[in-house]
Amino acid sequence: MDGSFGNLRLYSGGQPGTADPSAELPALTAPAPIAAPLPDPTDLANRELIRPPTYRRGHHQINPFSAEWFDELGQKRYARHGGWLPAVLEFGRHPGESVLLLNPGVGSDAVRYLRHGTEVTIAVGPADHPKLIRENLARHGSTARIESVSGSALPFPDGTFDVAVLNALHTPVSDPPALAAELYRVLKAGGKVIGLFPAYYDAGFWQDVLLPLQHLYWRRPPDPTSAPKTTGRELRKAFVRFADHRVVRRHLRRSELPHLCRIFPLVVLERLIGRVLVFKAFKPISAARAAAVPSTTTRPDSLAA
Repeated sequence: MDGSFGNLRLYSGGQPGTADPSAELPALTAPAPIAAPLPDPTDLANRELIRPPTYRRGHHQINPFSAEWFDELGQKRYARHGGWLPAVLEFGRHPGESVLLLNPGVGSDAVRYLRHGTEVTIAVGPADHPKLIRENLARHGSTARIESVSGSALPFPDGTFDVAVLNALHTPVSDPPALAAELYRVLKAGGKVIGLFPAYYDAGFWQDVLLPLQHLYWRRPPDPTSAPKTTGRELRKAFVRFADHRVVRRHLRRSELPHLCRIFPLVVLERLIGRVLVFKAFKPISAARAAAVPSTTTRPDSLAA
């Protein structure tokens, strides 16, 4: 209470002439957390649909990162030009098994695996967006283990997974042999690796070789992938410890071809000059026997001669 009666002033608490320290100090509040910037939705959609980065058509009335936006990507990724993905990635062939996804995009492939009862672990790098992946999975009532990785090292024990799926179409693999060694380590004996890589000898390569004057009458679209291109021979060399290597070509759009070449069946051209190399290989069953040999052949000291 602070009252005044003539020259007499009455103070409530403290000493006369001193102010309450708490009244002078502003309230201390924790700073608001800074939200991570969202990626460009157009660039993210082009990567998910394996389109050139300059592609700008689409349903602009759909709000980015909304449920409708995720649904549209999930439908278009496996339709028309991406119709080969479900068979190649074997969504329905691994129920009850464990799958490791590297460079998962927005999680569309993870949703497909989870629908078939597959146990999914997602490895995300600096270029991935785990918040968007969790939101996409939550929309379908699904969850998955998400682990951050850096470089080629994988934070998983030996022999953890049945299948490893690597999407290297946009995120460069700095050291393919080192990553192949890590995938070999974390896979079970008999496990499979499935990789998507930009093809070196693709439609763009052969157009530049066979049509050196194409710039005079037609300009082909830019490549739909941004990672360094590779060949089947290089992949077999990097994954030399694996067995039963298989490399096929997939993915090609008519808009990426000169008008004269569009008369040929696209399914045939895709196998010959497709944009994506699909690599598959197995970790040999003999790896399990080799790992067990030291423990079974070593004799105890007490029984040594």
